[in-house]
Amino acid sequence: MNIKHKIGLSCALALTVAACGSNTLVDEDAGPVVTPGPDAAAAGPDAAITPVADPYVWVVVQDTEQNACTTNGPGADIDAVAKTDIHGTPVGWGLLNSAKFIPNPGGTACDNVNCPKSNCKYASISSTFTEADLVSRTEGPQDATVSATGDDTGYMSLNAGTLEIQIGDAVTGAGPARAIVSGDYITVYEVDQTYITSGAAPATCTCAPEHYTVSIENADGSKILPLQPVLLLPDNADSCDSLTADPTHGCGTTTFMVP
Repeated sequence: MNIKHKIGLSCALALTVAACGSNTLVDEDAGPVVTPGPDAAAAGPDAAITPVADPYVWVVVQDTEQNACTTNGPGADIDAVAKTDIHGTPVGWGLLNSAKFIPNPGGTACDNVNCPKSNCKYASISSTFTEADLVSRTEGPQDATVSATGDDTGYMSLNAGTLEIQIGDAVTGAGPARAIVSGDYITVYEVDQTYITSGAAPATCTCAPEHYTVSIENADGSKILPLQPVLLLPDNADSCDSLTADPTHGCGTTTFMVP
């Protein structure tokens, strides 16, 4: 991923999310897995890593996109979530079998009757795909495709709801879950203009970059840390520069920094 467009860092943070359920990182004898941030290498490969007593292990992506029920996939279209280094290279993908979806209790989600063919097929209320099928599409590496004629694959439309996911390894997203520590970066891959550029979507795709917030949580949800977006992608600049009213929101594929 080539990240070039920077966002200012001095904006206020705000986010309310539902608490995550508890989840075991590794077996009790082994202790928690702690992956150092991108600056840890400066201390040398033999430097000791201080265990994190109560690490952040959940990434929480909350949809803030305006209702667009007629687009047959309401809300931010989440393909994948990754822990990345300072260069934007994934060092961990969304953990397999960890993703959870929480519907928005505020009642602002699209209903099937409001979507084309009365089927919001990439949202959690789809009459064709189950919620489990859809939320699992956010796990593992970036792999969404948009079809000009058939079904799309590899992403879930949040439909005003919230995705909660942990981080696995850098190959497939396999376990165990990895801690998220200061100096890490979290990148959310949202189906946007970059998918046209890469060939994962046809030129006819609207692929509008859509909006969401990101925070991290500890295992039981008692600690919540909203993250600040720091990097957008140039392909989305025209839409995101004019439409992102709140600079704490991601817009399309966005990278967030863990302070």
